Amino acid sequence: MKKIGIVGVGAVGSSYLYASLNKNIEAEYVLIDAFETYAVAQAKDLNDAVSSMLCSGCHFKSGKYADLHDADIVVITASVKPKEGKLQDRLELLSDNAVLMKDIALNLKNVGFKGITIIASNPVDIMSCIFQQVSGFDAEKVISSGTILETARMKKFISSQLGIKASSVNGYIIGEHGARCMVPFEHIRVGMSPLYDFVKEGKLSNEWLATLTQQIRNEAFEIISGKGITNFGIGESLAEIAYAIINNTETIFALGVQLPDTYKAKGVYFGLPVILGEKGYKHLPKITLSNEEQKQFDEYSLEIKETVLQVLDKIDVKPHGLIK
Repeated sequence: MKKIGIVGVGAVGSSYLYASLNKNIEAEYVLIDAFETYAVAQAKDLNDAVSSMLCSGCHFKSGKYADLHDADIVVITASVKPKEGKLQDRLELLSDNAVLMKDIALNLKNVGFKGITIIASNPVDIMSCIFQQVSGFDAEKVISSGTILETARMKKFISSQLGIKASSVNGYIIGEHGARCMVPFEHIRVGMSPLYDFVKEGKLSNEWLATLTQQIRNEAFEIISGKGITNFGIGESLAEIAYAIINNTETIFALGVQLPDTYKAKGVYFGLPVILGEKGYKHLPKITLSNEEQKQFDEYSLEIKETVLQVLDKIDVKPHGLIK
């Protein structure tokens, strides 16, 4: 049986675990959390759920990093809460989370973990880059959840506007998970038809398309303002990623991956469609973007790279590999 570890079993971690149950991803799940009694309780509760599912052979237990030495996958959702009563600047908040990510990376490295890591801790592309730099693990085996959630939101908005199923919308959001995500409009299809064909037919307007990127960017803020956190969407997305790895589906997802040397911001993690399977991700041919889109992609990714280098310096990690 496969073994899957998860570090951080709060709202996002537990949503991922429950989504995995419902996808029947049979594995031994090892739950690690700063609050051990919470992890024990989560494991008990999830094992109750398993007992009601006729076709699931999953088992959940609370554990330590040493239990993950032979894990196939480790999912990281842990993050540091902002300090109460103290106004922290962005770099300080990033650095606090980077220290946590450094600690997790070193723990996994020290126990001999050799599997695939999926990271959802925000800011996810920066944290994934920090993790890979600290651990020295092969970049192909360190995966940021990237823009998989933005891609789902894009499909949601377009399908709602056209009155079709979201699965009929084909395409991917690229860039950063968050404010620097991008919609490569020329590469979005509904069935075999480009979006702009629907504009010609009057089913979509140029004005509506012009708002789509901002709608996608705003969606997380609207969810958080209403319930305090986004957890079900990302939980399902993480389960999809894990399913593709466990079953070697070679499915294409929009993930945060290390940019190869064909990009200006080589070495940094940024959202691109890639092929995902049991050995991690594989790059597709470089996406052809318009001059304006390529300029924006380069500017956004170089901003991320500058921030990563600042944070690495702050936590005393020397950059290596492509990001050097």
